[in-house]
Amino acid sequence: MKLWNFRGEQNSITDALQLSLPDHAVISVVGAGGKTSLIFAWAHELAAAGKSVVITTTTHMYRPERMEDGGIRIVVSDDPKRPDKVTAPPEGVLEGLRKTADVVFIEADGSRRKPLKWPGEREPVIPDYTDITVCVAGLSAVGKQTEEAVFRADKLPEAIKSETVDVNLIHKMLASREGGQKGVRGEFRIFLNQVDDDLDRLAAAYRLQQILGVFGIQTAWGSLIEPEDRKIAVILEAAGDSKRFGSNKLLHIMDDGRPMIASILDAVRPLDVYKKILVTQYDEAAKLASDFDIVMNDRPDLGISRSMQLGLAAAGDADAYMFCVCDQPGLTTETLEKLIQEYKKGTAGIVSLAWQGEMRNPKIFSSRYKEELMKLKGDTGGRQIIDAHKKDLLLVEAESEDEIKDIDRL
Repeated sequence: MKLWNFRGEQNSITDALQLSLPDHAVISVVGAGGKTSLIFAWAHELAAAGKSVVITTTTHMYRPERMEDGGIRIVVSDDPKRPDKVTAPPEGVLEGLRKTADVVFIEADGSRRKPLKWPGEREPVIPDYTDITVCVAGLSAVGKQTEEAVFRADKLPEAIKSETVDVNLIHKMLASREGGQKGVRGEFRIFLNQVDDDLDRLAAAYRLQQILGVFGIQTAWGSLIEPEDRKIAVILEAAGDSKRFGSNKLLHIMDDGRPMIASILDAVRPLDVYKKILVTQYDEAAKLASDFDIVMNDRPDLGISRSMQLGLAAAGDADAYMFCVCDQPGLTTETLEKLIQEYKKGTAGIVSLAWQGEMRNPKIFSSRYKEELMKLKGDTGGRQIIDAHKKDLLLVEAESEDEIKDIDRL
């Protein structure tokens, strides 16, 4: 985690935002581009300092991996419509929490994973007793098309609309009483996330800090992703016998002129991950993936579990494993990146692509499930592990049905 404000690099989120927390502080977090990441990173920081911390929501948030974690309690209700999400606790619970906890964090907004957002008519949902409101903005939006990077871009006022996202658009959105400052209670701060090591984003952060300072708005910026969280191994399972297909489907030429396996190889190649591993029984497939770590499966008759375990062994000390099948030619690099970014937020130990709420491939497993994965037998994937750890699962919706279709027959 890297943090800065106008005074230079900082060691804590509290210091970066230049805050002195009152007793029984209530902090509402709004905006987009890292609300959950900020809340959990900040909660762990304060819990390590001996504070009792509660995390909750007034809207919806993705289901956390655990409901208790080293001095941190998560108090929410199940969302009956979305098993991967939770919602606000019963009426009156929030007010009771603030009387007992040292700090209560409230995720008070939603953003559909966009780096920026313009609030809807009834958003955000910030309780009156909030002491501090922090608006998060993701600078990965810089240079992108506004329609792509801003949630509810169609609702932006005509006076500030722009085709592409730049510093001018961001500062107008964040400084607006109908935008970033809508419904603010207590002290107000802005956290510019996703700066990472990108010089354009860093320059934008510095400029935004200067402009927003003119409005009297204090700003911090940085990256909430820890470097070690990036050690993800992608494991491609390509050792099946294709019995239902009638021939080696991995080498079947698709309408775009590529063999089927080339689709997933090309989707994985641009990913910035720790390792890229292909497990196969076919020399022809291995030749197409000369830039991958190749593991030959000499016992494909032992089922999917054999390929998974060979891949796990090749992954070494990776922190997580993304398992991909090779017969989903519609899968895109963008969707794989989205899965990885959701895992990096640290809110779930298992992340799976989904379509209309149903779990599909690929899936990412934290390394803490390695022992269980290594005990699987036969034609069994990770489903039984997921069934045993349902609260650890996060579903990420695919952009289209084509992405989740697997090709089993000619």
